[in-house]
Amino acid sequence: MYKKIYEAYRRLSKGDQAELRRASLKSIGDIPAYFKIIKMTGCKDIEQTQRVIFLLVHTDIAEENGVGVGVALLEAGVNLRNVQQIVRSGDNSIDYLKRQIVRCKNIDIHSIGEIAQYWGDHARRELLKEFILNQKD
Repeated sequence: MYKKIYEAYRRLSKGDQAELRRASLKSIGDIPAYFKIIKMTGCKDIEQTQRVIFLLVHTDIAEENGVGVGVALLEAGVNLRNVQQIVRSGDNSIDYLKRQIVRCKNIDIHSIGEIAQYWGDHARRELLKEFILNQKD
């Protein structure tokens, strides 16, 4: 599903892509480009799909051998305080995650897609866990 969404996004015009990148999570569902992706992929118009698109348009996706989101944050030099802010931020946490994701390179599409689709307490906890377990001592 995530690959289909990402490929549909890449087939959009540059103007539609820019419109999606400028959108907030709250407004992404009101943009024509969002519905073009829904039409191309056959995905449902639900909050999970909006979150997936919201994060995918800001992510440097690896063609192959990508890393998980926690590892990518670590490699981008994001510090533990920033990750803790993502975990503790409640409703605004996906916006904080997006701000940090922009700094990352070569993220595995399934890792970012699953985090976006299942965003909640468990996903935030798994992100923190992956980040800490991959830190060098």
